[in-house]
Amino acid sequence: MARTSASSTLGSSSLKLPKLATNNGKGKYKTAAVFDAWVRDLRDHLEVTEMDLKSSDAMIWVGMHLQDGTKMLHTQFRSNEDTKNLGVEEFLKALR
Repeated sequence: MARTSASSTLGSSSLKLPKLATNNGKGKYKTAAVFDAWVRDLRDHLEVTEMDLKSSDAMIWVGMHLQDGTKMLHTQFRSNEDTKNLGVEEFLKALR
């Protein structure tokens, strides 16, 4: 399967991924069940698009779906020498 962007149609399939919600860390995202569902959707998007969870592309893409405090944590995570190369999974653990 060819690599596609997360908002595109998959190969010759008519499957179209829905837009991933932007997580701002407030309101409903403070609820574990809602946060976990968002993480599951995020992982699904990355898996379907065949994006490596350790890649800088994946971290950049995740950052596009964050706002406010979660975006600030993402920026710090990517800038810090100790964490900048850890990838999406470690970032999601820190975000939780």
